[in-house]
Amino acid sequence: MHGGVQKIASLGMDDELVFPKRRRVFTQYFTDTLGATQLHLYFGDSQISFDETDLFGFGESLATQSTFAAGSATQWGAGYAWERVQALLEELIYEGVLRRATPHNYDAGTGLRQDGARTSLLPPAPSAVARTWFECETITQELTGRALEIGYLELVVPIFRVAHMAMDAEGRQVGEANVFPKALRVEVPTNWRTCIYAGSRFQAEVPMNVSALKSMRADWAQMMAVLLHIREAYLQRFPQARAGWTVGHLERLSTVVLALPTYQLMRTQHRVENGQLPPALSCLFRVTDGLRLTMHQMLFVPIGEPTRSPDFPMSSAEVFAYAERNYSFHSEHGVCAGPKVMVEEFLSVIIDGQAPRSAYVGAFDPAIQAALDDLEPAFDYAMVGLQVHAAIFSVWPIMTRAYEELFGIVEAWAAKGSPRVVTYRDQLATQIEYIRTKTHHAKEEWRAHRELAYGDMYAQSETGLSTGGQKACCSTQTLAELIAPRRLTKHEGVKQQLVEAIGRGFECDAGCNVAEINQMADCLLYFFLANQAILRVACGTQQRLNQLLGRSAPTRSFKAADMDIHNLLQQFEERNLPYLLDEIRALLDIDVSIDKDVIEIKNRIRSELTAPSTTPTVSGSVLLTE
Repeated sequence: MHGGVQKIASLGMDDELVFPKRRRVFTQYFTDTLGATQLHLYFGDSQISFDETDLFGFGESLATQSTFAAGSATQWGAGYAWERVQALLEELIYEGVLRRATPHNYDAGTGLRQDGARTSLLPPAPSAVARTWFECETITQELTGRALEIGYLELVVPIFRVAHMAMDAEGRQVGEANVFPKALRVEVPTNWRTCIYAGSRFQAEVPMNVSALKSMRADWAQMMAVLLHIREAYLQRFPQARAGWTVGHLERLSTVVLALPTYQLMRTQHRVENGQLPPALSCLFRVTDGLRLTMHQMLFVPIGEPTRSPDFPMSSAEVFAYAERNYSFHSEHGVCAGPKVMVEEFLSVIIDGQAPRSAYVGAFDPAIQAALDDLEPAFDYAMVGLQVHAAIFSVWPIMTRAYEELFGIVEAWAAKGSPRVVTYRDQLATQIEYIRTKTHHAKEEWRAHRELAYGDMYAQSETGLSTGGQKACCSTQTLAELIAPRRLTKHEGVKQQLVEAIGRGFECDAGCNVAEINQMADCLLYFFLANQAILRVACGTQQRLNQLLGRSAPTRSFKAADMDIHNLLQQFEERNLPYLLDEIRALLDIDVSIDKDVIEIKNRIRSELTAPSTTPTVSGSVLLTE
């Protein structure tokens, strides 16, 4: 920070100043790429940076002030000349960080007015009754128009979200206000209040759920004891974590904690019925999901700070600091209701293995003990579930990369003046703008990092499986190797159909634009084969997961288009990027069907004008089986 960039009304030493967001402030020191130390003050959606070391005392003192006389700042730190302090304070007033005290904004206690009860910011709950994923086909048909068998559930609902809509014994959904999918949230009586905790949550625009906090307090001691039990089980399978935790370790550990109640709810035999889940397990899910979300943010969200690699060292203190400065305690409709002392205790238990302040005395509740007795298969469920997630979500960097490649081809082609190509170039430009400005796939660097993270997730989860935990037969191969497209001679028929469809779609005469047509056909064929390879791995891994739960194998094939069900379930979210297969269908007037064994392309116009065929191969289509 540097003072004096723009003057306001001259500030006097006796003028009283207010720091309205002081209780949101938290300070952190950073070392930049050149090795210089900086002091950062974070508050609300703003921050102040000091790169002059002699101003660190000024910055640290400022972070403790609610109201103060301007002249008192000359005594902060080692002491400063009034002229320098005056310039700094005037700059802070100009930037809106500080205000001059008036009868309307001055409160001697905090500098802010304290609010009490708040109304919920949630819209009315869409669902009248609590549902379960044992209604998977009905639910997916209702919400997406596609009936999906439960044997494919974790392909479209990540394992760490499967339990969200389940009801616990207190009548609260496991996911509380953040139920996935949103359409399955039910109305639950909830008390909301303005957050009074110092830090990024202080008097935030969104309230905190004190009903959930009350429930959590009642079972806290037992929850922490269960957490230590799961932590030790993790260290038995990942002994290297004893030497230091990493982002990847904490993501896996938190997923194991979430899988304990999820396994109870989802296994076929002896499952816990909806409405009977012990509140201690649902509360443990909620508090641990905050840690998982923070690790996910570190791995996959390159906004605000660079992403971390899975093997990046991590401590309880850094988790808390990262969550504060990156607003991980905030969600769309509320902030974390846990006071700092509870959050820090949770982190010290799960990461540092410290004993909680209040030790749990006696035996676990019978339902909790029953869940812990199933920890080993629940652990395997977590590991295989993460592998399913890593494999199936690998399609998104591949798809956005294909969009970029298509745009490059069409942009170069449009320069030659083809009217249809120019029209499509303009249409595709809108989607490319969306990718580049509103997604976490905006840059190739981000896509590559995401693939690295998925690869590590798949491989490390494999090593964490028990000997009876359905280890993969091809565990020596990396995920990148397993999902690499394999273009064979028989695929040339698919390419030829694409060449013909592109020529028709862009109204090209025979022999014209041969290079561009071939380039686009190669791009699309690569995307098709990548989809097929991903489905081969993901569906095989899903079947291992089904065996862990005692599920029957699905009777129908899972197709590439079904991967879009995950997005369709988010029907209340803004959706601007079409799934690429839908884009191809609209552009080239062809239907493309891909599963782990078959690629089928049908000319929509031709198939609509001919009678249905009784053979697997129809006129105008190519049917390929691996």
